[in-house]
Amino acid sequence: MVEREAVLKANRAFYRAFESLDIEQMEKVWLKEPTIICIHPGWHRLVGWGPVMESWERIFEAPFEMSFELTQPAVFISGDLAIVVVQENLTQKGANGSMRVEVLATNVYQRCGYGWYMIVHHGSPIAIAGSTEPPLQ
Repeated sequence: MVEREAVLKANRAFYRAFESLDIEQMEKVWLKEPTIICIHPGWHRLVGWGPVMESWERIFEAPFEMSFELTQPAVFISGDLAIVVVQENLTQKGANGSMRVEVLATNVYQRCGYGWYMIVHHGSPIAIAGSTEPPLQ
């Protein structure tokens, strides 16, 4: 139970950094390794510290405010790796008004020393709000 709480704390730190729109805070939650991966909804896979942090800088340039309501968290821990799957209910305010989006996110953390650091973030937009059925092909 202690490890689960530590992983959830790391996950909350990621979303606080996201809401802060502050690249320095975002840098603190990621493991500084060339193998980290980030997949933003609708983007190609980004690999490595430089491309991942540059993507966050680009994202942080546009909105005035972001806030998350996280639902349906599922936590899986095996040794020094942890996975958090969560629904992000994101409200973004910018020059063009407010927008609300729902995203399913998979966040992977690696334990280093006494802390958990993000090594993978993958966000996928939810095509049909509230649906639990897969989309028809």
